[in-house]
Amino acid sequence: MKCPQCGRWNRATAEKCFYCGEELPILNTSETINWKSPEREDQLKNMPQGAQTVIYEADDESVSRAIPRPDDHDRLAREMQSLHIRRKRGEEQLRQVQQHSAQSGYVPLKSNVQGYDERVNSYVEPKEEELLGMQPEGDVRPDAIYVPSHSFHEYQEDDTLRDRQIPLYDSVPRQSRVYTSDSRRSSRRGHGIGVRRFAPFLAVFFFLVSASLCAYLFIIKPLQENQEPSLQEQVRITATILNDMAAHTIDIPAPDGSQIYIKELKKSYISAAGYASVTVPDYTWYELKNNIESDTMDVTLTPYIKTSAGEQKLMEVITYTIDVPLSPITLVTPDTTYMEVTTSPFQIKFKVEQNSTVFINGADFSSFVNTQDGYITYNAAVPAVGTNEFKLEVQSEYCRKNTVIIQLYRAPQAIPLELDATLSNSSADQLMTIKGTTIPGATIAISTPYEKLDTSKLSSTGEFSFKAKFEKIGTNQITITARKGEDVATLTKEVYYLPYASTYTPKAWAMDSSAAGRSNYLDYLNNTATRVARTQIYVCSGEIVDILSHRPQLAIMDTNPSPDVEQLVLLENLSSDTWEIGKSYRVYGDAYGVYSGMPRLVGRYTYPPLK
Repeated sequence: MKCPQCGRWNRATAEKCFYCGEELPILNTSETINWKSPEREDQLKNMPQGAQTVIYEADDESVSRAIPRPDDHDRLAREMQSLHIRRKRGEEQLRQVQQHSAQSGYVPLKSNVQGYDERVNSYVEPKEEELLGMQPEGDVRPDAIYVPSHSFHEYQEDDTLRDRQIPLYDSVPRQSRVYTSDSRRSSRRGHGIGVRRFAPFLAVFFFLVSASLCAYLFIIKPLQENQEPSLQEQVRITATILNDMAAHTIDIPAPDGSQIYIKELKKSYISAAGYASVTVPDYTWYELKNNIESDTMDVTLTPYIKTSAGEQKLMEVITYTIDVPLSPITLVTPDTTYMEVTTSPFQIKFKVEQNSTVFINGADFSSFVNTQDGYITYNAAVPAVGTNEFKLEVQSEYCRKNTVIIQLYRAPQAIPLELDATLSNSSADQLMTIKGTTIPGATIAISTPYEKLDTSKLSSTGEFSFKAKFEKIGTNQITITARKGEDVATLTKEVYYLPYASTYTPKAWAMDSSAAGRSNYLDYLNNTATRVARTQIYVCSGEIVDILSHRPQLAIMDTNPSPDVEQLVLLENLSSDTWEIGKSYRVYGDAYGVYSGMPRLVGRYTYPPLK
């Protein structure tokens, strides 16, 4: 009905306008049934009972000309009322489902329950009869039909389907679960960590293990047992000595009487007792190589076996590792690679093997090796500039090159002070002439014993000379100081003083098994300081019973052959001979001190014992 006041449409049954409150005109509905259009008559007949409400399309002049039509607002109201009824009915059915689920151990926490049950493990589509039976009564829209989306059936432990079915709805959201004690046990039976769940994996695992074990026992292991070891595994390689040189013996397995030819050695060997024995010196592999730097070397032998038909057959290659020795070099003076010196020149002395090639700072000294029993003496010029390096290169026979760098440090001087380059480091005389030079006009002072200082040329050329006096046998120091104004230079030189044997040996006191020897032995122990200060010389005769050190050689001699009383003496060997245990010697030496309750002497000369 159109409101005459505001012009808006209202329901035909309304008495007042819903918008402005104006009273609506009352129409005679009996006159509105005579529609002129047959389609409208059919539409009116098909309308639900109680819904045949019409509205008029009338003009302002006359109501009699109004045209009736169905009211869409009235139909919408009826549909909303039907939806309200269906919602009430759904809430009631949902409440019943919750009560039934609570009895079975499944209780939703809230009214909006979950759309599926996690405990179930099978899916069943709802039947058509069930869908039809759940449709609400009355007139509803097709899209508002109350239809369960699907249903699940829960299995017991014996995998049988339960009788009950739980309808679930698409419109219901998920929700958590609450279990009773019975439901927990049922859940553990359905979802617990059991053997049945992992049984397929365990079966596959045991199957793979069994298959692997069978493959190893029946396939791989028989093949390994039937496979012959390689020649490298059968050959025997032993380190040995050949002509006082390192070598290796290689035993190659071969039938008795077979002939083995070594390609690298160009020699043949006959097999006996199942092996062909080959001894190869190690230097064979590096004798002609001068550029070897590693201390080991891998070598290869290529053997051929001669068959009964006279044909040579190649065998497997044999490899082994050898050591490449370093050319030996023994430092005498200095005995270390670094030393601080105060004089120039400084004498460098070292020992090498016979037939060695020796280079010092690039200069060849090989010609002096064999003439001096392997000893090389080099007068090194050591200027007062700090560190001075001297490179020693030695290439011995059947060895790789050895390089030693000696560093001699000499502190820089305020004024120059040098000794004569021809000055020796040893002396057999108690007096030794010392010559040197310094800056002209300087003064010279000598703080060690000396005689006859000559400074006549000091003011003009800076030359001076004097005679040094040695008060003890062995190493003696000479100290010289040059001074000019505030500048001072100090120089120290060591000289080894050892009188000739003809002068040294007659001064010796006996220290042997004689009565005088035993008396001197006790006197030495009771007056050690006095004997050392006077550098008393002794002669010891006896057997070497022990060697404590080889560099320098320290040996213990028993000077009393009587088994009842020992008379032991410690001797330091500075003679040109080498002592051996079990041999007897006659050694001349001077007093040095006491070691472990026995006299310690420095042996200068060694002779065979007297018969």
